[in-house]
Amino acid sequence: MFNFLGYNDAIDDIPGTSIHIYSILVAIGFIVAIVASWIKLYRRNIPTKTLEWGCLVIALSGIIGARLWFVVSDTKDMDTILDVIAVWRGGMAIEGGVTVGMVVGFFIFYRASKQLQISMWVFMDCIIPNILLGQAIGRWGNFFNQELLGANMGHPFSWLPTWMNNHLHYSGDKPVPVEVYRQPLFLYESIISLFGWGFLTFFVPKAGQMFSRKPWKLFAGEFVSPLKANPITKKDYVLPWKAIKKYHGYSQFKKQAWNTAYFDFNPNSNIVKKTLKSVIINKEYKRNIKDKIKQKFQKFKYYMQPHAKPLTDAFNPNQYRITYTGVCGSLYFAFYGIIRMILEPLRNSRDIMMIGNVSISMLLSAIWVIFGATLAICAQFFAPSRFRKGEWLYERSY
Repeated sequence: MFNFLGYNDAIDDIPGTSIHIYSILVAIGFIVAIVASWIKLYRRNIPTKTLEWGCLVIALSGIIGARLWFVVSDTKDMDTILDVIAVWRGGMAIEGGVTVGMVVGFFIFYRASKQLQISMWVFMDCIIPNILLGQAIGRWGNFFNQELLGANMGHPFSWLPTWMNNHLHYSGDKPVPVEVYRQPLFLYESIISLFGWGFLTFFVPKAGQMFSRKPWKLFAGEFVSPLKANPITKKDYVLPWKAIKKYHGYSQFKKQAWNTAYFDFNPNSNIVKKTLKSVIINKEYKRNIKDKIKQKFQKFKYYMQPHAKPLTDAFNPNQYRITYTGVCGSLYFAFYGIIRMILEPLRNSRDIMMIGNVSISMLLSAIWVIFGATLAICAQFFAPSRFRKGEWLYERSY
């Protein structure tokens, strides 16, 4: 009988089978991330066909990348070609899977963005933050493999159930394994990843609106709050569902107000046509230039989109502060880098990003943070005034 509470029992396989629980949880994490991405795309009326076939290619490339990263960082144990490809023996690095998977995904969705006239920033926001959701689930596979643990604390953790405490050790811990209770780093990373996903999914997209002038305050006559006609009273808290209903109605009112004021706002069509006219002129002028150097310069100038800022201003005349598309997807890199920087010094040398080399692992984590922060700043403050194209989908459709 499979005794899950027994200390030092092997729990890496489903009882009575040779199916690894780790692989099942990683697969579930991947599927959940894909489903969450599909829902986001569907809610924005974005075609999901690219995601549906692209996820298969991304999954395969991610597996290859995860294995290659592990092989490159652990060359001393790779004696033959079989050792390199033997994924069934273990040895997959999530950093490699995420990196290679996103590179392949970039080219897939870049092609789709050209065909559908949807900015890559939009695809980033709809897909990349959900990787954290997949990681939060996949990290539990490390628990069943009895890996990704920290230093031995010498005592069980009172805030953890017995079945978890009994397996917070490596299978090779000696002597007296019953006294080994290691820090559950996999659990810490799972919780932080779940928090990061919630932060990027629910808070960041609304952050700009939180610190902006409110449409219902700027145009009080146009947007009338339901709480003015039916305010919340002390009696409502006696029957809390009434207060909840009123708060929900107010939340829906604010959402509708923002949609009317910005997301569904349509400026004078003549202004839009005037700003977009420069695109046609640039294209025709570029075709008439024969000199290759001048062609490249004009192509660069064209992609800087001189009409982008007037176009952005035309659709936001009241200068509302909005979290522009691309910020959420960009911050994933920064958030994941921060997770690695916090936990990397606590890991076993076999579990860090670059096996046996904490310094390089910390450096790579810092690069992730810098890259993500730089990309987010670009998406919020630079891209809207330089790279936006007319009639493409961003946080709103032009």
